[in-house]
Amino acid sequence: MRLTGRGLAPAHEPRSTQVRAAGATMGVRLLLVTLALLAGSCSARRVVTVQNGPLVRTEGSHLTIWCNVTGYKEGVEQDFEWSMYLYSAPDREIRIVSTAQPNYAYAIYSQRVNNKEIYVERLSGDSAVLHITKLMASDEGFIECYTPNTDGQFLGSYSARTNLTVIPDTLTVTSPAQMLSKVEGDTLQLTCEVTRLTSQHTHLSVGWYLRSLEDPSAPPRDLVTLSRDFVLRPGGPYRQRMSSGDLRLDKTSATSYRLTIYKIQPADQGQLYCEASEWIQDPDQSWFPISREQSDKTTVNVQPTDRDFSIQVNTDRRTYTAGEPLELRCNIDAQNIPERFFFVSWVFSSSPVAVVGPDAVPILGSNYVDREAAGLMTVRKESASVHLLKLQRLQQEDSGKYICRVTEREKTLTGDFIDRSKRSRNVQITVAPLKSNMTMSLSSNSSEVLEGEAIQLTCTVRSTIGSLSVLWQWTDRQGSGPAVTIASVDRDGTVRPGPTYRERSSYGDIRSERVRFDTYVLSLFNSFPSDDGQYRCTATEWIQSTPEPDETWQQIEQKSASSTVTVKSVESSFFVSASSRTPSVTFGDSFDLQCIVKPRHNPNVPASVTWRFQQAGGDGHFRDLVTFTRSGTLRWGEQLLGLGTRTTVDHSAANTNFRLSVTQAGRKEAGTYQCVAVLYRRNYDATWAEVANRTSNLLGISVLQPVSKLRVHKSNQSLQFVEDSRVRVNCSVTSQTSPESQHAVLWYARKGEGGDPDELLLKIERSGAFEYGAYAEEERLRSRIQSERLSPRLYGLTLHRAEISDSGTYYCLVEEWLMDPDGAWYRVGHDSSGFTHMLVKRPDLRLQVEESETNITVGAAGSIRLGCSIMSQSSRDSRFSVSWYVVRSGWGDGEDAQQRDCVFSIGHDAVFGNGNCSPIEDPGPTSRLQFERTASDLYSLTIQKARPADAGYYYCHVEEWLLNPRNAWYRLATNNSGVTLVNVLQQTSTLQSVVCSNDSLFYFIFFYPFPIFGILLIAILLVHYKTRSSSKNQEGKNGAPLLWIKEPHLSYSPTCLDPPALSLHPGSVE
Repeated sequence: MRLTGRGLAPAHEPRSTQVRAAGATMGVRLLLVTLALLAGSCSARRVVTVQNGPLVRTEGSHLTIWCNVTGYKEGVEQDFEWSMYLYSAPDREIRIVSTAQPNYAYAIYSQRVNNKEIYVERLSGDSAVLHITKLMASDEGFIECYTPNTDGQFLGSYSARTNLTVIPDTLTVTSPAQMLSKVEGDTLQLTCEVTRLTSQHTHLSVGWYLRSLEDPSAPPRDLVTLSRDFVLRPGGPYRQRMSSGDLRLDKTSATSYRLTIYKIQPADQGQLYCEASEWIQDPDQSWFPISREQSDKTTVNVQPTDRDFSIQVNTDRRTYTAGEPLELRCNIDAQNIPERFFFVSWVFSSSPVAVVGPDAVPILGSNYVDREAAGLMTVRKESASVHLLKLQRLQQEDSGKYICRVTEREKTLTGDFIDRSKRSRNVQITVAPLKSNMTMSLSSNSSEVLEGEAIQLTCTVRSTIGSLSVLWQWTDRQGSGPAVTIASVDRDGTVRPGPTYRERSSYGDIRSERVRFDTYVLSLFNSFPSDDGQYRCTATEWIQSTPEPDETWQQIEQKSASSTVTVKSVESSFFVSASSRTPSVTFGDSFDLQCIVKPRHNPNVPASVTWRFQQAGGDGHFRDLVTFTRSGTLRWGEQLLGLGTRTTVDHSAANTNFRLSVTQAGRKEAGTYQCVAVLYRRNYDATWAEVANRTSNLLGISVLQPVSKLRVHKSNQSLQFVEDSRVRVNCSVTSQTSPESQHAVLWYARKGEGGDPDELLLKIERSGAFEYGAYAEEERLRSRIQSERLSPRLYGLTLHRAEISDSGTYYCLVEEWLMDPDGAWYRVGHDSSGFTHMLVKRPDLRLQVEESETNITVGAAGSIRLGCSIMSQSSRDSRFSVSWYVVRSGWGDGEDAQQRDCVFSIGHDAVFGNGNCSPIEDPGPTSRLQFERTASDLYSLTIQKARPADAGYYYCHVEEWLLNPRNAWYRLATNNSGVTLVNVLQQTSTLQSVVCSNDSLFYFIFFYPFPIFGILLIAILLVHYKTRSSSKNQEGKNGAPLLWIKEPHLSYSPTCLDPPALSLHPGSVE
């Protein structure tokens, strides 16, 4: 906020002095403002507003910033003081200019203020504008507008700021300076390159201007401008030329602007240049041009075209016959005709005929108005340089001289019009009297037509010079009967039907017309047999004697021509036949039935065709399937083939072939077909009458099952399996009739020989359901057989835990099924596979026991360890029964002399004594035998306390057992080990043997002394410890401690079997 009492610092004072003065002034202002606010006031607040920032301008541009003040006492003119603050020093004021103080500016701005480069424009007493005509980069900063107080008190704001940004001027406009010479009507193209490198968001406007060469001081003319909003705006004089496309301004690239002037005019010559302006939008949404540049000038000279012209009248010939047409053409030879204005006048024997202006509208002479209205004269402009005068039906009065006069009207630069006229040479036309050379001919579309077809007669009249009238008549074939008038055509084209044919003509059944000026046509669209006969065309030529309205006609010539037409009845040629190329089809195939109707279709004699069907094995009656009505619609009958979805019908374009197509044929489509055709005739009054009825031959269609293409793989094989194995037999389908085929698979087993029937194991329905055979139930195979579908064409049978009884021959029988079009399944065929011969046997015998022979010598009461090692076995699931035998007599003797005793036996069920022999010694706690199985294939037997009677030849006997699939054990193999010779030595009596042989003596000598001596040692230690602890209180007479000892309680058994029981009781030792 700035106050009025501040001091002014002269421009020549040092910067430090000015700053101190500004600081003192600011202090005074703040003090005065504070007093004014404390005192209060009811007057209005002063408000100073300045143009909103930020303002972005370019170096060298003209800057304007407005400042307004409100809320002051009216009647007092306000002063404005402008200062700036650098962005780098926002608190340091730099004074620029003031409306009240001439020397207000600081030194940095004083020279520019004195040179009027910076000044203040006062708009009113409370509004002013700061002008900086050439902006510098150092002017960037905060611009402040301050208004000194004029109210005697301070209330409101007295200053306002806006920020200014100065950017470099990067706008460049280039267009090469040229000297161009053009001819009037040429095309001129100039290109201007406009670039800018401004980082701000700016818009460009580009315009082309023309400066006159005759008056360089005159302002340039604006040709066209592309505004900053990308809108093309032509200059006033060029608005029409731009709308017609003769003036264009195109932006061909990001920086290129091309000016195109088509059909250049002499007024376009001068100096052309391009001017571009760069615009930026201020915060108040207004646009400001921050830069404007011009390109170099291109000088264009335009040479006017030649204005002279010549004319010539052309015609085919100079002599005509009365009634013929005359055509005269006036050709103008000149440059740039479309841009010039010509008036063409036709003159006949010094009498005006017509005048055609630039707008091509003719103005007729008084003697030719009626003639032109009657269509006997034509005046028109065929092109820019050709004008036509055409006279129809020349008369002898038209003989004479014809002239074409052309006048050009041109507008000068002063706005005046000048006319230049030229005339052609005289063209002498001679019109000779009329002479008729009329010729005529009559032709028909056909000399023979079918009933209902159209009869078309064409009567052609040539070499006529007048108007024609035509009369159509009919007579019988011999021409002896009276002629009956069909229709007549007057000179003016009016058609009048004859009395006999008036009714048919009223329904449109007969039409007479003039298709060309010399061609007449008579059409009978719906012919009847009664129309057979001879037709005659009579032509009369007339010429108009006097013009309208009192016109009269004179007959010049009359000629006639005849033609005979035969109408053939359709009933005589009506024929219907039915055919099929596929009388026998298979299920799912298609067949077509064709009904041929002759003759070809005629809309006036149409036929309705009905397909009928008698189903094979039905009630013998035909029923309608579908009817093609005479109107072309379809009407379905009471019976539908293929549920109505697989039947299609169509007919040929000529309606002679009616086809019935059945797709995916089934049993219901088999039977007899026939088609019935009814012929109708359409009368001229739109009523219908039945003419004939025909029935075709019978067509028998057989629908058969397809021939089966089922093939099953038939290779034979032999397989061997071990009992309890898993057996799989495959059944492969190598080919089938259709991709949609489904299979039912039956598995058979052949057990017996000769004529025994094969047994059914399992049947798999096409739906996937299983059904076991009676054999599977009897042989308890149901739980062991499994069938599966490995792929769409591969089936497998798996037999789990095969038994020996399962041996036999196996094969599969495959049935192929298809669904017929009616949704019912039927069997196409069947085929069986090759045979699989399967043998189920027991495992090979591989049992082997170690056969090495050994000798063992032990003393009496020693231990004999006998081993039995199984080297190999037939199956990993085998179990073994092991028995040891001893032969006490000589091993080399015969079997009869040998005495073999069973020593030990363990069965395959691990039960002792359940082997293949009964041991001589019963098992129990007192048994000397100890059995061990240290591994699955290693057994051992230990005989303790050997006796001399235990000597002999020992070997183990091993039986291999397996569990069959029915959970019953059977013996597979047996084997014996090698012989072990056992010798037991006799023992003499010694002290050791005597002691050890008597248990009571053994315990008395070696066991009982040790606990007794231990108890005594413990008792002595306890007494000694107790004596020392009580020695101080108890002494004897001689000073020695007393010792009390009680004998411990001993329990002793005199037997040698049990060790003595030693026990200490409480109180036994004190």
